[in-house]
Amino acid sequence: MTGRWQDLDMAGRRTAGTVFAALDVARELADAGGAVSDDAVAGAREWGRPSISAVWAALVGGQSLPSDVVATADIEALLATAALAVIPRSAAAASPDDGSAREIERRVDGVRVRIVPSRAGPEHRFLTVTFQGPGSTATRLYAVVDGRTPVDVALPPPVSGSVQLLVDTTDPILAALTDPDSRLYLV
Repeated sequence: MTGRWQDLDMAGRRTAGTVFAALDVARELADAGGAVSDDAVAGAREWGRPSISAVWAALVGGQSLPSDVVATADIEALLATAALAVIPRSAAAASPDDGSAREIERRVDGVRVRIVPSRAGPEHRFLTVTFQGPGSTATRLYAVVDGRTPVDVALPPPVSGSVQLLVDTTDPILAALTDPDSRLYLV
């Protein structure tokens, strides 16, 4: 199988879905000490963990992650598998202590994410995502910090390789993007 859902034909997608469903049941059986119960087969939420297949379905469907998802190695592995680009932690992402509206930029080969001041007012910033490869695009930007629920924002189709969103300074995605411990995933 390929690393990107979009590259799979319908048979490949059915196979991937079946594999993830089987992995969920196997994980539940292992967590239940090998005992088969209705709860074990019903889903991981009984033990406070999201279903991996539910997370994968959200990722490939361009939707927000389930609200009870907390960043773990499994979740980040799924995000990395589905992502067009992964932007690691960056001290440069930290918001200035004085509350000024300076520009913040994070980049990797092929993608640049910036937060820039807006002329709309001090309570707004522009979030811009620039794709440098021909035809490169993502439908969602996820920001992940250890032990927290991932934050995401839907991205409209790029115009001339760029996406620009006006974001309120109180929006959780802005706080996550300026957190130096956050990792960004463009899916």
